[in-house]
Amino acid sequence: MKFLGLGLALPALNSCDSLIEHFSYNKKLEVSPGLEFKSPLGPFKSLAASSLDELILPEGYSYDIIRSYGDVILSSKPESESGRSAENGAGVREQLQDGTAHNRASSSLKFGYNNDYIGFIPLSGDEALLAVNHEFLDPLDVPVEAEQRNAVGVSIIKIKKDSHGLWKFDEDLESQREFNRRITANTACAVSGAVRELYPEMTGTLANCSGAITPWNTVLTCEENYYLFDEVYKWKNFNAEQYGWIVEINPLKPDSKPIKHTSLGRMAHENCALVKSQDERMVVYMGDDKERQFIYKFISKNPISMPKNFKDLELEPHPSPFSEGDLYVAKLDKNLNFTELNSGKGEWLKLSVDNPILKSKFKSQAELLIETRLAAKYLAATPMDRPESLSVSPKDGSIVAALTYSPAEKNNFGSLFRIIEDKPHSESMTFRYENLIIGGKASGFACPDNIYFDKNSNLWLATDIDGARLNKSPYDFQGNNSLFVIPSEGPHAGKALRFASAPSGAEFCGICFSEDYKTLFLSVQHPGEGGLQSRWPYGTNVAKSSLVAIYQELEWW
Repeated sequence: MKFLGLGLALPALNSCDSLIEHFSYNKKLEVSPGLEFKSPLGPFKSLAASSLDELILPEGYSYDIIRSYGDVILSSKPESESGRSAENGAGVREQLQDGTAHNRASSSLKFGYNNDYIGFIPLSGDEALLAVNHEFLDPLDVPVEAEQRNAVGVSIIKIKKDSHGLWKFDEDLESQREFNRRITANTACAVSGAVRELYPEMTGTLANCSGAITPWNTVLTCEENYYLFDEVYKWKNFNAEQYGWIVEINPLKPDSKPIKHTSLGRMAHENCALVKSQDERMVVYMGDDKERQFIYKFISKNPISMPKNFKDLELEPHPSPFSEGDLYVAKLDKNLNFTELNSGKGEWLKLSVDNPILKSKFKSQAELLIETRLAAKYLAATPMDRPESLSVSPKDGSIVAALTYSPAEKNNFGSLFRIIEDKPHSESMTFRYENLIIGGKASGFACPDNIYFDKNSNLWLATDIDGARLNKSPYDFQGNNSLFVIPSEGPHAGKALRFASAPSGAEFCGICFSEDYKTLFLSVQHPGEGGLQSRWPYGTNVAKSSLVAIYQELEWW
């Protein structure tokens, strides 16, 4: 996945003209199928809504399944047993409590449950790694806590192109040994930032929703709904303070220890949008995906200083830019009704115990970061209608956030919310905003979740209507959850054009393109959710979340 802010000269926007011009959106237009658009992936005609239990793509496109839940990603069996290239007696890496790896011939590493974020890390023109999050699980499918702990976290897998140039899972055992890895709820993690004084080490990562790839090719994985593992799954000895962080992983070193960066705050992190600023500092934009929670911004203290050979990168003792910096929360000039088009001005409020208001509430910066939500509330930050994914436009450096929906605020469809900094990202303490596009029948989509700007600044958008509400009023106009693209230019600018329709109960996650934009990697998560019956992907009675690669069909087909 290309890092959008890297090396980008971001223009200063000096006027608050209608920000709708960014997409030229016409809110009165009801989007129709059959509209033609040429995306970086290729041309297509927009699809109609569907309620079929299929992954539906435009004519001329196909998909392959890279991995499904339970598939082996590092085999322990010799060739005679597994049918795959292997050495007799070959072992397999298993992550231990101390974060190291060892060989054990009796087990294989398997792809986790409910895959979400996908990060693309190129190794060469024909080889790459994918970092894939595993967000949550169904306790009816995985009832035992020990198995649940191994089903969540992150998978690192190697892929390579076949003779036709299509990306496939690399079946070669030597390749699997070199890179393939599972980071689970049992993997020991290092800690950076002020909370390290309370927790020098934390156990495992879980509730991994979305994330990002850094300019130095590490993976940031975001811990979101960690409360599930305590309140719903009833894990024993669960310490919630160890979760809700952003975790950095070096995918090029399978034996390296992940590190939790507590300076970025503790919350239900949906994702993180990165900007490499003009002064070489890292800026991170984040949303807290809960009712009436907030949008945040982190600015690293020091400029980026990373070794050229990233494969040899040690996050400790070589500090990451995320180890130290300042955390801010957004406050708008008015409380908004996010079901309406609105614009105005806002400011970033620093979350620090040096602030007299917060100094009287928290004993230390570590305590403040553990209670990030409470600190933001004390400063009267502006509650949002469940801020989920954020993405930075390569066109002008503005930040778009998906506000998915909020029944408590009578907002059933969500909206896209845009922030424009008044100064360069690392310097600006004020911004302008607009509630840009309102979800609903007029726009053609509801409950925006994952969003991603491609290289042409078109916005790809995946929806997440709860399975129990799919194809029912007021969501029946959309059909199944879908993947849309909103062009930034041309005759269809601002219109949500449906590129893909998900199987029954499923949602799309992890929008990710290969470097050449010839392949779109996508997670198909929780088919059959909400009591819906799904037989995807294999036509059996067991539906499985899966990672797919989407591409234009080759001419010789």
